[in-house]
Amino acid sequence: MHTSPVIQEVDAGDFRVRSVLLQGSRRRLVWDTLTHPDDMAPFARACAGEPPIVVYSHADWDHIQGTAAFGSPLIIAQRASVKRFQTEAPAALSELRDANPGKWDAVRLLTPDITFEHSLDLDLGGVTVSLQALPGHTPDAVVAFVPELNLLLAGDTVELPCPCVPRGCDLDGWIDELERWRTDTRIRTVIPSHGPCGGSEVIERTAAYLDGLRRGRPLPLPSDAAPFYVSTHLDNLRNCNLSS
Repeated sequence: MHTSPVIQEVDAGDFRVRSVLLQGSRRRLVWDTLTHPDDMAPFARACAGEPPIVVYSHADWDHIQGTAAFGSPLIIAQRASVKRFQTEAPAALSELRDANPGKWDAVRLLTPDITFEHSLDLDLGGVTVSLQALPGHTPDAVVAFVPELNLLLAGDTVELPCPCVPRGCDLDGWIDELERWRTDTRIRTVIPSHGPCGGSEVIERTAAYLDGLRRGRPLPLPSDAAPFYVSTHLDNLRNCNLSS
């Protein structure tokens, strides 16, 4: 018997971000820990008595800063995240603390215990979590496929109306991997870290947006796009040398 994923979603300021709890017969797994240990309070209660496995989809601040809520979990991430924990992650936390003294005092950056390069399969007990590297949004980005639930946890590799596209990222590789997942008939549900959940159409629309940037013919945003995404889109155009 497979339990449904539990979603925790919080407001990170200009955008919302979500985490997912998966439970097998032997272990629990938390996919991303959001911005602050307080964000993880519901999951910490669910995991009381046995620290979970924590998987970082990537080392951006809004995905890694709540891990201290679990005491001493087993933390897994893609290998490139190690360098980001030495540089970008502490810099981002320092900036947050300077802007809001006291608010982020409870945050402790907990680095991965186990890293992998391309893929890693985890058995939670009747629930398999297949971690797969999908660099593009960041070099350390990963997705997680849960075959028993026909579920893809997409992190920031998939996002509507548009993901953040850094300068110099591997657009070709990013799009190719999304196409591979889009055509995987096992996937019924896609849960990204930001934006709407759905099915394979969420992957398809993200890939179409990225392909527009690659071809130099960017797709327009919906007229009701939130200000955060309007700003993100403009940044993406600049990063792809498409701004006027």
